[in-house]
Amino acid sequence: MSVCIISMYMQVQRINISLPAGLARDLRKTIPARSRSKFIAQALEDRLKRKKNLKKELIKSLKAQEALISGIRKDFKYVDAEAFEKLP
Repeated sequence: MSVCIISMYMQVQRINISLPAGLARDLRKTIPARSRSKFIAQALEDRLKRKKNLKKELIKSLKAQEALISGIRKDFKYVDAEAFEKLP
């Protein structure tokens, strides 16, 4: 299947891609013929943006988890000390 990647600010480039048969069939059934390139371009653009932002999101999530874990450690600091005192 040949696909034209459409962008308002860039030149159009025709490429040839391969899709699993079921996915290609669903694309043809769901998206009108004259809209497929635009649909694929938008889906690809969205997916690439998410992939690029993934590292930022993971770092943000890690920092939030670090803050949560730090708070839990503070809450249980004295409980841990008491437990260690009772160990043989």
